[in-house]
Amino acid sequence: MKRCITISLLLAVFSCTARASHITGGEMFYVLTSSAGGQHTYSITLKLFQRCNSGRQFPNPTIISVFDKITGVRVVDRSVPITNTENIAITNPDPCITNPPTVCYDVAYYTFSITLEETMNGYVLSSQVNFRINGISNLLPGSGNVGAIYSCEIPGTNPVNTGAFNNSAHFTGSDLVVVCANNEFHYSFAAEDPDGDDLHYSFCEAFASTSAAGGTVEPTGPPPFPSVPYNTPVYSGSAPLGDQVSIDPNTGLISGIAPPQGIYVVTVCVDEIRNGLVIARQRKDIQINIADCDIASASLPPEFSLCRNTMTISVANQSSSPLIQTTYWEFIDNNGTVIYTSTNTIATYTF
Repeated sequence: MKRCITISLLLAVFSCTARASHITGGEMFYVLTSSAGGQHTYSITLKLFQRCNSGRQFPNPTIISVFDKITGVRVVDRSVPITNTENIAITNPDPCITNPPTVCYDVAYYTFSITLEETMNGYVLSSQVNFRINGISNLLPGSGNVGAIYSCEIPGTNPVNTGAFNNSAHFTGSDLVVVCANNEFHYSFAAEDPDGDDLHYSFCEAFASTSAAGGTVEPTGPPPFPSVPYNTPVYSGSAPLGDQVSIDPNTGLISGIAPPQGIYVVTVCVDEIRNGLVIARQRKDIQINIADCDIASASLPPEFSLCRNTMTISVANQSSSPLIQTTYWEFIDNNGTVIYTSTNTIATYTF
């Protein structure tokens, strides 16, 4: 037998005024700067992330390769130096998080211009790094020295004849997030598209590098690019944080219950849709540090079930934050009537 009631929980909390690191994420995007005579000039930017104080250096220069999107034929390799760097960090973490982790990245930008002939197939641009950080939790155990490829797509005239006149979708969500293990969280991978193309979001496979050599800069091999070795069946490209975390296909918002403490590679793809057809896919790949911290919040399963002749239900807040000082429960039936209240830590109600 299944009972349907709404349970609400109010909490009072204290007000609260390595060197093993390699590249921790990246993305590539572009803007169209000019077009003439079937030639299009784009300003391309590769953005790489690295943990602060890692003792490592960004590749400088790096190599960005251009391929025919359909045939995989190499068009050109470009050597591109770093054009700008910055440091980003969470300096004022949420006061309702116990033991918040340090979240800090050094960011390198590689920007250059390239002129490409308008074609039916379009292009894939890519750059690889060796290696990702060690000890990624959603990859196969022992998967050390896994590289990464960051890429973007420039559409051709098929399937939409205006495809080459394109500015890529660009992820605008924050690069900084605190996620506490086994707690509910939200993290935006929202993007904007200057051309007004419709956007559709999904989890997708993170790419491994096509070269196993560390400490050197080499061009990527041709697409299709290899996937990193996920620790299936628990994790995959379409479920990088397990089956309790999902992504909203319309907004790019990731939400759910975080997996156990660890470092997880997450890649979000955004499809650019014009005239109802997908013309390009852009990607953001970042390794998220899920920390051993707690959030002072109400954390409950999405539903409760009573089996057979059971008439009593007991419910407890799943958050163990020491900041929680008092608890208030309300059980509300389908008519909106409050049928039970309690200030006990565990709420027990008999129908």
